[in-house]
Amino acid sequence: MKLNCTIDGTQTSMIVNANKPLKRILEEQSDSFIKNHGCRDARCGNCIVLINGAARLSCLIPAFRVNGAAILTYAGFRKTRFCHDIERAYAELGVKPCSMCYASKTILIGGLLNRYDQTRASTMINREGESKVSYSIYSREYLEREMGINVCKCTDIEDLAKVVELAYTYRRQRSGR
Repeated sequence: MKLNCTIDGTQTSMIVNANKPLKRILEEQSDSFIKNHGCRDARCGNCIVLINGAARLSCLIPAFRVNGAAILTYAGFRKTRFCHDIERAYAELGVKPCSMCYASKTILIGGLLNRYDQTRASTMINREGESKVSYSIYSREYLEREMGINVCKCTDIEDLAKVVELAYTYRRQRSGR
């Protein structure tokens, strides 16, 4: 099949097997993809990429599912101001995921913050007529579910919650919200 997509901001066109995992395509075709030879096919969570802003395991996504998509690997994400917000939060809080999962946890937090920004407008109205955000990105339960795609236990969920909150604060400050 002919695959047309954007990888790290660069329009790409290639001929691939329609069922070939995105991870293999990125390893073969993209110099920007960080090769993770420790990937255990969906059991580690270290091959995460953002596909149209949502975090996904690249080893589980067949090529036909990303035709026309915008794919952002960690190499591309680390050049963005959003990644800098997360890295600044890591540094300020003294939190640092291990080298095996640093990229994937950073991308997961980025995807989580992107999705929160997009859904912030979707609110629920309580009985008193007040608007309430439909979920909290700071709740332990929500973070455990969202961050659970990466199985590495090197970083405590409470520490990750603090990183998410601080990174989101930096993002809001920059945009004037």
